[in-house]
Amino acid sequence: MSYDKGNKLLHILLFLSVVMTACTGGSGVADDGERSRVTPSADTIHTIRVAMGIYGYQPARALQIIDSALIVGNIDEVQAEQCRARIYGMTLMHEQMDSLLGGPANIRLDSAQAIALRLLNNDHIKTNLMRLRDVYDILAYTERMQNDTLGWLQRSRQLVDVCHQIGHEAETDALRTEAEIGAALHAMGHEEEGIAKMDSVLALLSDKRKFSELDAYIVASRRKIVMLASHDRYAETLPISRRIIERLDDYEAHPEEYHDGSHREPKTDQKRADYIRFYRNQAQNYITAAYASLDEHDNMLTVFRQIENGVRDATAREHIARYNALQQQMEAERQRDAARRAKESRKVTGLVSLLILLFAIYVFWQWRKTNKQNKILAQQIIDAIEYKEKYRELSTQNSQLQNNSTLSTLNSTLSDAELSSYLCALIENEKLYINPLFDRQTLIDRTGLSKERIGAAFSHGSEHARLTTLVRELRLSHAVRLMNEHPEMSLEQVCTASGFSNTVSFYRSFKTKFGMTPSEFRGTKN
Repeated sequence: MSYDKGNKLLHILLFLSVVMTACTGGSGVADDGERSRVTPSADTIHTIRVAMGIYGYQPARALQIIDSALIVGNIDEVQAEQCRARIYGMTLMHEQMDSLLGGPANIRLDSAQAIALRLLNNDHIKTNLMRLRDVYDILAYTERMQNDTLGWLQRSRQLVDVCHQIGHEAETDALRTEAEIGAALHAMGHEEEGIAKMDSVLALLSDKRKFSELDAYIVASRRKIVMLASHDRYAETLPISRRIIERLDDYEAHPEEYHDGSHREPKTDQKRADYIRFYRNQAQNYITAAYASLDEHDNMLTVFRQIENGVRDATAREHIARYNALQQQMEAERQRDAARRAKESRKVTGLVSLLILLFAIYVFWQWRKTNKQNKILAQQIIDAIEYKEKYRELSTQNSQLQNNSTLSTLNSTLSDAELSSYLCALIENEKLYINPLFDRQTLIDRTGLSKERIGAAFSHGSEHARLTTLVRELRLSHAVRLMNEHPEMSLEQVCTASGFSNTVSFYRSFKTKFGMTPSEFRGTKN
């Protein structure tokens, strides 16, 4: 194989490697995240909206998202502190959050309150009514949960003031907080004042057909039912509970009329159904408890059966929803596994392609190195054979032996060295070695010398200790000459023309003598 052919092979291997790498290269798939409702951000999952959508039941994960959002620049430090305060104070996973903060029970509330109080002194909070409203909302909630009724009342009034400053868009939040003020007054012993405050809020919300007003109405109604029940005024709770159910029925029948795009509004049909079912069951529970307290057992059982049927239907829907969610989860897992396997496969294929390329380069480099060494060795073989042939010609010309020498002269007057020189010249000049059957007996028949005399001439007077050694070297030299001068001859023809009886002997002798096979020698000439 020529040098140009070798370069061509290398170029082909490099091209194939590039193609395989391009075909197996992985492509990243970016997850599209939701944009925060509060602050514009990059298209990523690390946003306030995502964190606040899960903090109720996954507070640890929500905190991780907030930290990541801060790192990537989607939110500032003040926003991050606001979110942490809300997660600490308002998560439903109380024990988990307390454990996460490494403190005693309710440490989450203390942490939330400390952060919120710190934020009140921040200039960014003071000058932003929306953020200030959020901080007061957190403080009002945490102080209510800590049974700090006076603090709860104070923060609720501050929150109402901020809502009024914001304007019409915060009107519902102001009414919702007015209901909290009524509950706080009632808890402080001002029962009638608290109930009156609650009635005024319910009156303003009773005919509003927007979801935010409906939600505020239900929350305020629940507060009033609890307040009335604490004074055993169960009969008064019945119309309030029934009114909750009526409004939920209307919302269920006309959801589009209640749509206002508020952040509290359920975003899907399933979530809307869950919302309605939850508060309807609560209202029915209030009615059942009222009938039980009023000793109206028949009415209590009727409502209880309604609750039971609703629970049964809800359980069936929940099982279906769980099954569908499980199916979706399994499909998502399957897709993730398939993507992971495909990615690993691409990596393995790329690695194998690289290894193949490196191995091919190594083989090509070794081939070039060996080919170069073989060329040098082949030239050395040719030079050595030519030198020996010239040396033998000079030795023959200077020899005192002539072809017409008599047998008696050969036997009696020649030394072993002179006789071996004569015999070597005879074998080489007449190419006796070309005959595959040539041996010592052929030489005996030709010269008339004895076996012992010929053996002594080679063993004592020649560089070749045996006749067979001389014949083998002459045949190998002849084979080299033929391969060099007649490249059209096959190796089998060269073997036969050189006097070898079989190719095995020819290959073995050639390899032993020259350190390469006849094929390798011939390859250096192509």
